Order: sequence, then structure tokens, then C-alpha cells
Amino acid sequence: MKLKIFIALLLVSPLAFIAFSQMKSKAFTPAEDFPREALIYVQIADLPAFIKLWNESKLNEKYGQSENFADFKNNHLGLKLASRWQEFNAATGFPIDLETVAKLADNQAAIAVYDIGKLEFVFVAPVSEEIFTVTKFVQNQDKFSAETLGDGTTIYRATVEADRGRQRQDLIFTNVKGRFILATSEKLLMRTLNNINGKAGKNRLIDEPSFKILSEKTTPHTATVWVNQTALNDDYYFKRYWLMSDLKELQNIRAGIFDFEMQTGKLIENRRFLLNEPVNAAPISNARASEILAFLPENIPFYRLQKANSKTIDEALEQTIFDRRIENTAVGKNPHFSSYEDYSSGDYESLGEKFDETVDDVEDDEAMKKQTTDVDFSSPFQSADPQAVLTFTAPQVLPAPRFVEFRRVAIFNLAAPTNFNRAAFESAMAGNLAAQILIASPNIKLNWETKSANDAIWRELNLPMLGRTVGYAVRGDAIILTSNTDFLREILTNAKAKSIETADKPFSELTVVNFNQRENAFDRVFNELNKKKAANDFFTGSISSLLDSISEVESIQIKKSYSQNNFEEELIFFFDE
Repeated sequence: MKLKIFIALLLVSPLAFIAFSQMKSKAFTPAEDFPREALIYVQIADLPAFIKLWNESKLNEKYGQSENFADFKNNHLGLKLASRWQEFNAATGFPIDLETVAKLADNQAAIAVYDIGKLEFVFVAPVSEEIFTVTKFVQNQDKFSAETLGDGTTIYRATVEADRGRQRQDLIFTNVKGRFILATSEKLLMRTLNNINGKAGKNRLIDEPSFKILSEKTTPHTATVWVNQTALNDDYYFKRYWLMSDLKELQNIRAGIFDFEMQTGKLIENRRFLLNEPVNAAPISNARASEILAFLPENIPFYRLQKANSKTIDEALEQTIFDRRIENTAVGKNPHFSSYEDYSSGDYESLGEKFDETVDDVEDDEAMKKQTTDVDFSSPFQSADPQAVLTFTAPQVLPAPRFVEFRRVAIFNLAAPTNFNRAAFESAMAGNLAAQILIASPNIKLNWETKSANDAIWRELNLPMLGRTVGYAVRGDAIILTSNTDFLREILTNAKAKSIETADKPFSELTVVNFNQRENAFDRVFNELNKKKAANDFFTGSISSLLDSISEVESIQIKKSYSQNNFEEELIFFFDE
């Protein structure tokens, strides 16, 4: 009997797997119509409902009126897109706006982009004959020239004078087998028609290897986006005008898929990426995450929890204490001025009238390079088996003239805290801090001291030339390092156990942005800036308007995980109900 059951399972399991795979592929049926070699593919479950949701959303209303959107419309990319859309409108004789697009589909619709610079695309949407006949394209077909293909298909073509007349581009539409098709070239249209009519071999987007792998792992919801990142990385227009981050961050990504799902009170975005080279980032257990998050104070606007390794430990230490982002400073290359700290013993004018001329003196830069030693700060932690590192910043507006201080914290969770090499850690910290003090001297010696208050014990290092102290404490399995010892005392006194949502799968990084804390994290800081600058200053005005437009978003939670050549992100946008 058991043998029969076992044989039955062997027969049923492959059939179940095939059926499940077919269900997955059916979810991406629209991709069967599109030619391969797409750069970007977007699939929407219900286009009319999606556009209605956007039109009625507060985000649409607020962002459309924001300074940030005005800045986008006036930059090169915004002007280029607006110009190209006006060229399409001029060719068709009617505006191709959201209302027009919403009426092109009964429900599901998809679009694929094949050239970013020329905006070459194919749009396909299932549509009934009744709906097709009342579209603006059919009602304005006198603006198009009608042509009949060899198989009897009628297509309608308009010539677009693109790029201020320097390019000629087609805009072609037709209705075939219950599908409305709009394409910007005859070649793309014919390849699409061949796919729909079953004349193409492996020319379907669904056959693209990276698309096939990612789509089989994804259940599409409200909207789904696939990108051929390898091709985008080589695209001139993407790198020059569309890319908002460093290209190096994208070089290891082959392709990615993004799925958006609307739920009550939140929007979930699941991202999956195929990597060229595997990234080794072990997961953090929920128990470890809960332990380290117990030290997180209330009302923190931003925090990040990462798996501990040499890179994340070094970055956490440098950002918390040293802040070595020298090349990004506005006042020069000297690291003493790389952050807003308390240098208020006197007026800044005491630096001299020629400060702007002399701050970048080569002699000073070379001296600073000699004073600063390159230390692997993760070394003292290795024997303690670090598991996770939590970093966060709490901005604090200070009385004039000091402006603001960013109190930074790094907390390290250790599997063997008793093996932590305190002496090596303190020596490395003191040596590097001494090398970066405002007035360098070979005789400077910084000493760590033990302090205590309210049952809390910590080690403290006074930095007299900077008018502040740094400190750290060992509490259980954690080492808490701060740029402000007053803040350290608060953390030690108010630490409380916290629970996190149980993850469906392990994660190696957790980032949380709390927009409900924007008053302390942003508004108060930039209100101080606006007292000295025009209220419409680009940075304060544009960023503030962007935050206003997403005021319905209470917080964003981002989880990352790695597995061999796969990278996944889950973003949850929580809305203020």
C-alpha cells in the first residue's frame, strides 16, 4: 500500500509542478505578444482602475502642485519628455493624456520600451470592438493614413516630426484579435503582429531568459515592471539623463522585476534581481534583530539594521564617529568640517577673511593625509563574532549660534561579547580621532575614562578641541557607540524590548524611514536654514514640497536578502489612516 502511495506521489508531483508553472506563465500572458530586446516592460492588471486610482489620489494632487515636480518639469529630462509628448499630440491631432489612455483597454494592459532616447515603444491592451471604435485614435483616424497588410490587417500610420524636426518617427495603431496595438515603428509593430499570429519562434519577451526566470518567481498584482538592467547600463540616455544613482551600484545587476500590490493601509513593492556575481550576505535571525532593536529610542526618523561584516562595521564606525565623507563637504577637503558639530567657542569669522582662499591649501591637505592612519576598525570585533549592526541618527536643533547636531549611534550585536578586544578598539579610536582634531599636534594624547550614572556604565573619550565627547558601552550582547555621551545615557536608561514583524523569509538588511518624524528630522532643521536663506531655496523648498506631497505615507520599511545570484527587496509603504 505504501509503495502504491509513493508511486502515485512521484507521478502527481511533476504534474502539479507543471500546472503551477503554467499558472505563473499565464499571469504574464501579455508578455507573449511583445518582441524580445525590450529595455523596460510594464504590465498593469486593470489600466482604467489604475488611472482612476491615480487621478483621485492625494499624491497626484499634491505632487502636481509641488516645487519638486516643478523642478523636474524644468530640467533637461522633464523638458525632453514634454517635448516628445507634444510631438505625438501634434501628429495625432488630439492629446494622448491619461483619460485617453484609460479608454484604450477593458482592463489589463502592457507597454514595453525598446529605445529610451527615441521613446520607441509598443503598447498592447485587450479591447472589445465596441470600445475600440470609440477611442480617440479611431475617432481621429483622418489624421492617420490607412494601409492594408498582406494578411488583410488594416493599420493606421501618422508621421511624427520628432526632436524638433531632426528625426522622423511613426505612430501606428491597429486592432488585431481583440487587442489594441500602438507602436512607434513598423518593425516593432510587425514583430508584435507575428507573435500574436503565432508566426514567431523564440521572438517573444516571455522567452527572454532573465524575464522567464524572474516572472516564474513572481505573482503579478496591481502593476509589475521588468527591466533589462544589463542593456540599460550600456544605454547613453539612461546613464546621462535617467540614472539617479552611481552606475557602479547597478553593474552587478542583470535584470530586475518589481511588483506592486495595494492592501488596506499599505502598498507592498516586491523587487527581485538577477546578479552577475553572487553577493555573500548571511541573514539576520529575528531573535538577533529583536535584541538589537531593543536599544532603538522612540521617534527615530531613520535607522538601518545590517548583517555585520568588515565593510558594514567599518562604515558604521566611520559614519558615527569620523564622518569621512570629505569629498562631499562644501567647505573644503579638511575632515574637521565634514559635519555640523559644535564648534561654537567663538565666531566663525575668527578663521580669517581669507578662509575661502586658504582652506584647501595643499600643505594642510598633505599634512592631514600623513596624520590620518588607515585602520581596519572591524578587527577588534572579529574575535567577538559580530552578528548585526544597527545605525541611526537623531538630529537636535541647538541654541544659536550652534545650529544643529546630528547625534549618531552604531550598535553592534556580538555572539561572544566577552571576547571583544577593548584595548585594541580604544587605541584605534583615540589614535584616529587625535589625527583629525582641528589643531593637530604630535603631543596630543586622548584618554578613555569610565563614567557611570543611574546604574549605567560607559567609557568616554573627551575631545576638547571639538567641544564634545564620544563614548561606548557594553550591555549584554551589544556594544553601543555614540558621538554624544548624553544621548548614550538616554539609550542605556530607556532600552526596552521591542518586537518586529515576523518575516516570511530571513533578511540581511532592514531599513526604516519614519516620515511621521519629519518635524524633528527635517522641518525644524530647515526652518533654521530658511531664516538665513530665501524660503524658495532649491534644496529646502524642493525637498520640503516632496515630503508634503507624500504626507499620507507614515513610514517605509525595506528588507533586503541575498541568495547566491539572487537579490530580493521588500518595500512596505504604510499610510496614515
